[in-house]
Amino acid sequence: MLQARLFDDFKGSTVLLVWGDNADMAVLLDQVRALDKDRPIAYVGHGENAVTITFSSEAGRSHVRSGPAMSWECAGDTLRRMAELIDPLLNSTGHQFVDADGQVDEVVIAANEYPADFGR
Repeated sequence: MLQARLFDDFKGSTVLLVWGDNADMAVLLDQVRALDKDRPIAYVGHGENAVTITFSSEAGRSHVRSGPAMSWECAGDTLRRMAELIDPLLNSTGHQFVDADGQVDEVVIAANEYPADFGR
């Protein structure tokens, strides 16, 4: 199951980590590719660590907010770049970085690197 969690100090940076296995990466890729003006919301993770990914019409937008609920607002160009980064994770182990602002320095998307209960 795809997981997500905000880490205040993840190897020296504030990071939103999104992780799972290869099948989870396929689900994430499908969600990212489907986001647009007509389908502006996708959900990653569950429970207190759920992240709402929303489509933004602002070019270059990659903004993470937390509070009662965590959200990541992404522009179309950011989503296309993210899809390119996720694609190699469908059949491998590794991670990719997506620049972000707001409450994180970056978003890390990782395949097969962390257990489901990582960081609990």
